[in-house]
Amino acid sequence: MKKIILSALLFTAVNLTAQISIDGGVKGSYNSTWLFNKNISDQGAEQDYDMAWGSNVGIGAAVYYGPIGFGVEFLRGTHTGGYAGDFAGKYTSNVKLNVTQIPLLLKLKSKGGAYIELGAQVNSISKATYNRDFVDSDLFDATDNTVTSEYAKSFTSAVLGFGANVRLVKAIPLSLNVGLRLQYGLTDAKGVDALGVSLENTVFYPTRQNTNAVSGGIMIGLNYTFEAK
Repeated sequence: MKKIILSALLFTAVNLTAQISIDGGVKGSYNSTWLFNKNISDQGAEQDYDMAWGSNVGIGAAVYYGPIGFGVEFLRGTHTGGYAGDFAGKYTSNVKLNVTQIPLLLKLKSKGGAYIELGAQVNSISKATYNRDFVDSDLFDATDNTVTSEYAKSFTSAVLGFGANVRLVKAIPLSLNVGLRLQYGLTDAKGVDALGVSLENTVFYPTRQNTNAVSGGIMIGLNYTFEAK
Protein backbone atom coordinates (compact mmCIF):
# COMPACT_ATOMS: atom_id res chain seq x y z
CA MET A 1 0.00 0.00 0.00
CA LYS A 2 2.85 2.38 0.87
CA LYS A 3 4.40 1.75 -2.55
CA ILE A 4 1.10 2.54 -4.29
CA ILE A 5 0.68 5.80 -2.32
CA LEU A 6 4.30 6.78 -3.01
CA SER A 7 3.90 6.10 -6.73
CA ALA A 8 0.70 8.16 -6.85
CA LEU A 9 2.39 11.08 -5.06
CA LEU A 10 5.37 10.89 -7.42
CA PHE A 11 3.09 10.82 -10.48
CA THR A 12 1.18 13.86 -9.17
CA ALA A 13 4.38 15.76 -8.47
CA VAL A 14 5.72 15.13 -11.96
CA ASN A 15 2.47 16.22 -13.60
CA LEU A 16 2.23 19.37 -11.51
CA THR A 17 5.47 20.51 -13.10
CA ALA A 18 4.38 19.55 -16.64
CA GLN A 19 4.19 22.45 -19.05
CA ILE A 20 1.00 23.33 -20.89
CA SER A 21 1.43 24.10 -24.58
CA ILE A 22 -0.83 24.68 -27.57
CA ASP A 23 -0.02 23.72 -31.16
CA GLY A 24 -1.91 25.34 -34.01
CA GLY A 25 -1.39 25.41 -37.73
CA VAL A 26 -2.26 24.43 -41.27
CA LYS A 27 -1.90 20.99 -42.81
CA GLY A 28 -2.68 18.88 -45.82
CA SER A 29 -2.39 15.29 -46.97
CA TYR A 30 -2.15 13.16 -50.09
CA ASN A 31 -3.58 9.66 -49.72
CA SER A 32 -4.14 6.32 -51.34
CA THR A 33 -7.93 5.93 -50.99
CA TRP A 34 -10.30 2.95 -51.25
CA LEU A 35 -13.99 2.10 -50.86
CA PHE A 36 -14.21 -1.57 -49.90
CA ASN A 37 -17.47 -3.51 -50.05
CA LYS A 38 -17.95 -7.30 -49.96
CA ASN A 39 -20.76 -7.11 -52.54
CA ILE A 40 -18.20 -5.73 -55.00
CA SER A 41 -15.45 -8.14 -53.90
CA ASP A 42 -17.73 -11.13 -54.55
CA GLN A 43 -18.17 -10.24 -58.25
CA GLY A 44 -14.75 -11.57 -59.23
CA ALA A 45 -13.24 -10.30 -62.51
CA GLU A 46 -16.41 -8.34 -63.34
CA GLN A 47 -15.67 -5.87 -60.57
CA ASP A 48 -12.29 -5.38 -58.97
CA TYR A 49 -10.48 -2.60 -57.10
CA ASP A 50 -8.00 -0.19 -58.66
CA MET A 51 -5.65 2.44 -57.26
CA ALA A 52 -7.19 5.82 -56.50
CA TRP A 53 -6.02 8.99 -54.79
CA GLY A 54 -7.42 11.76 -52.64
CA SER A 55 -6.21 14.81 -50.77
CA ASN A 56 -7.32 17.30 -48.15
CA VAL A 57 -6.25 20.58 -46.57
CA GLY A 58 -7.28 22.40 -43.42
CA ILE A 59 -6.37 23.58 -39.96
CA GLY A 60 -5.78 21.92 -36.61
CA ALA A 61 -4.95 22.60 -32.98
CA ALA A 62 -3.86 20.54 -29.99
CA VAL A 63 -3.50 21.24 -26.27
CA TYR A 64 -0.66 19.41 -24.50
CA TYR A 65 -0.11 18.80 -20.83
CA GLY A 66 3.48 17.65 -20.88
CA PRO A 67 3.76 14.89 -23.50
CA ILE A 68 0.01 14.13 -23.61
CA GLY A 69 -2.29 16.14 -25.83
CA PHE A 70 -5.77 16.32 -27.29
CA GLY A 71 -6.25 17.65 -30.80
CA VAL A 72 -9.01 18.53 -33.24
CA GLU A 73 -8.78 19.31 -36.95
CA PHE A 74 -11.05 20.59 -39.70
CA LEU A 75 -10.13 19.23 -43.14
CA ARG A 76 -11.79 19.39 -46.55
CA GLY A 77 -10.91 17.34 -49.60
CA THR A 78 -11.65 14.22 -51.62
CA HIS A 79 -11.81 10.47 -51.08
CA THR A 80 -11.89 8.37 -54.26
CA GLY A 81 -12.78 4.73 -54.83
CA GLY A 82 -11.21 3.21 -57.95
CA TYR A 83 -12.36 0.10 -59.83
CA ALA A 84 -11.50 -2.00 -62.89
CA GLY A 85 -13.12 -5.05 -64.45
CA ASP A 86 -14.39 -6.93 -67.47
CA PHE A 87 -18.14 -6.74 -68.06
CA ALA A 88 -18.96 -7.01 -71.79
CA GLY A 89 -15.52 -5.46 -72.24
CA LYS A 90 -12.76 -4.09 -70.05
CA TYR A 91 -13.46 -0.88 -68.16
CA THR A 92 -12.28 1.38 -65.36
CA SER A 93 -14.46 3.46 -63.07
CA ASN A 94 -14.27 5.62 -59.97
CA VAL A 95 -16.36 7.45 -57.42
CA LYS A 96 -15.07 10.76 -56.05
CA LEU A 97 -16.44 11.85 -52.69
CA ASN A 98 -16.15 15.46 -51.57
CA VAL A 99 -15.70 15.17 -47.81
CA THR A 100 -15.28 17.27 -44.70
CA GLN A 101 -13.30 15.47 -42.00
CA ILE A 102 -13.18 16.32 -38.30
CA PRO A 103 -10.73 14.07 -36.42
CA LEU A 104 -10.57 14.05 -32.59
CA LEU A 105 -7.15 12.78 -31.58
CA LEU A 106 -5.24 11.70 -28.51
CA LYS A 107 -1.59 12.64 -29.07
CA LEU A 108 1.65 11.55 -27.41
CA LYS A 109 4.88 13.39 -28.22
CA SER A 110 8.53 13.15 -27.24
CA LYS A 111 10.90 16.00 -26.40
CA GLY A 112 12.59 15.47 -29.76
CA GLY A 113 9.35 16.15 -31.66
CA ALA A 114 8.30 12.61 -32.60
CA TYR A 115 4.62 11.84 -32.02
CA ILE A 116 1.91 9.22 -32.30
CA GLU A 117 -1.81 9.97 -32.55
CA LEU A 118 -4.99 7.93 -32.45
CA GLY A 119 -8.66 8.68 -32.32
CA ALA A 120 -11.94 8.89 -34.20
CA GLN A 121 -13.04 10.98 -37.16
CA VAL A 122 -16.40 12.19 -38.42
CA ASN A 123 -16.61 12.34 -42.24
CA SER A 124 -19.38 14.30 -43.97
CA ILE A 125 -20.07 13.69 -47.67
CA SER A 126 -21.26 16.77 -49.56
CA LYS A 127 -21.07 15.38 -53.11
CA ALA A 128 -20.37 12.09 -54.90
CA THR A 129 -19.67 11.75 -58.63
CA TYR A 130 -19.30 8.53 -60.65
CA ASN A 131 -17.25 7.98 -63.83
CA ARG A 132 -16.95 4.90 -66.06
CA ASP A 133 -14.76 4.34 -69.13
CA PHE A 134 -14.91 1.24 -71.36
CA VAL A 135 -11.71 0.51 -73.27
CA ASP A 136 -13.22 -0.53 -76.63
CA SER A 137 -16.44 1.49 -76.75
CA ASP A 138 -17.83 4.83 -75.62
CA LEU A 139 -21.44 3.61 -75.67
CA PHE A 140 -21.65 2.73 -71.98
CA ASP A 141 -19.28 5.38 -70.62
CA ALA A 142 -20.42 7.69 -67.82
CA THR A 143 -19.00 11.11 -67.01
CA ASP A 144 -19.48 12.91 -63.70
CA ASN A 145 -22.81 11.26 -62.87
CA THR A 146 -24.10 12.61 -59.56
CA VAL A 147 -24.67 9.75 -57.09
CA THR A 148 -24.68 11.76 -53.85
CA SER A 149 -28.04 10.35 -52.74
CA GLU A 150 -26.60 6.80 -52.82
CA TYR A 151 -24.02 7.61 -50.14
CA ALA A 152 -24.41 8.17 -46.43
CA LYS A 153 -24.47 11.79 -45.31
CA SER A 154 -21.72 10.93 -42.84
CA PHE A 155 -19.66 8.04 -41.49
CA THR A 156 -17.04 7.57 -38.80
CA SER A 157 -13.45 6.33 -39.06
CA ALA A 158 -10.68 5.17 -36.76
CA VAL A 159 -7.44 7.14 -37.17
CA LEU A 160 -3.82 6.19 -36.44
CA GLY A 161 -0.86 8.40 -37.25
CA PHE A 162 2.78 8.99 -36.41
CA GLY A 163 5.54 11.36 -37.47
CA ALA A 164 7.65 14.25 -36.22
CA ASN A 165 7.62 18.02 -35.79
CA VAL A 166 10.93 19.52 -36.94
CA ARG A 167 11.80 22.97 -35.54
CA LEU A 168 12.62 25.33 -38.43
CA VAL A 169 14.16 28.26 -36.53
CA LYS A 170 15.41 28.15 -32.94
CA ALA A 171 14.24 31.68 -32.16
CA ILE A 172 10.67 31.04 -33.40
CA PRO A 173 8.48 28.12 -32.20
CA LEU A 174 7.54 27.22 -35.78
CA SER A 175 7.94 23.61 -36.90
CA LEU A 176 7.42 21.50 -39.99
CA ASN A 177 5.10 18.56 -39.39
CA VAL A 178 5.74 15.44 -41.48
CA GLY A 179 3.85 12.24 -40.76
CA LEU A 180 1.84 9.27 -41.96
CA ARG A 181 -1.85 8.77 -41.23
CA LEU A 182 -4.07 5.72 -41.68
CA GLN A 183 -7.87 5.74 -41.61
CA TYR A 184 -10.40 2.90 -41.57
CA GLY A 185 -14.16 3.41 -41.89
CA LEU A 186 -16.10 2.00 -38.96
CA THR A 187 -19.61 2.75 -40.19
CA ASP A 188 -21.29 2.25 -43.56
CA ALA A 189 -20.59 4.84 -46.28
CA LYS A 190 -23.12 3.05 -48.59
CA GLY A 191 -22.83 3.95 -52.30
CA VAL A 192 -22.68 2.27 -55.71
CA ASP A 193 -20.73 -0.66 -57.16
CA ALA A 194 -18.00 -0.53 -59.82
CA LEU A 195 -20.61 -0.38 -62.61
CA GLY A 196 -22.61 2.39 -60.94
CA VAL A 197 -25.43 0.18 -59.62
CA SER A 198 -26.76 1.14 -56.20
CA LEU A 199 -25.59 -1.20 -53.44
CA GLU A 200 -29.12 -0.87 -52.03
CA ASN A 201 -30.61 -2.43 -55.18
CA THR A 202 -32.10 -5.65 -53.75
CA VAL A 203 -32.34 -7.31 -57.19
CA PHE A 204 -28.57 -7.27 -57.63
CA TYR A 205 -27.67 -7.30 -53.94
CA PRO A 206 -30.32 -9.01 -51.79
CA THR A 207 -27.89 -8.95 -48.84
CA ARG A 208 -26.23 -5.56 -48.81
CA GLN A 209 -22.81 -5.27 -47.17
CA ASN A 210 -21.25 -2.19 -45.57
CA THR A 211 -18.88 0.08 -47.48
CA ASN A 212 -15.66 0.83 -45.58
CA ALA A 213 -13.71 3.93 -46.59
CA VAL A 214 -9.98 3.30 -46.13
CA SER A 215 -7.02 5.58 -46.74
CA GLY A 216 -3.35 5.99 -45.95
CA GLY A 217 -0.94 8.74 -46.86
CA ILE A 218 1.48 11.48 -45.98
CA MET A 219 0.52 14.46 -43.82
CA ILE A 220 2.48 17.72 -44.06
CA GLY A 221 1.89 20.97 -42.18
CA LEU A 222 3.25 23.97 -40.31
CA ASN A 223 2.76 24.23 -36.54
CA TYR A 224 3.22 27.19 -34.22
CA THR A 225 3.59 26.35 -30.52
CA PHE A 226 2.36 28.57 -27.69
CA GLU A 227 3.86 27.66 -24.32
CA ALA A 228 2.41 28.69 -20.97
CA LYS A 229 5.10 30.01 -18.63
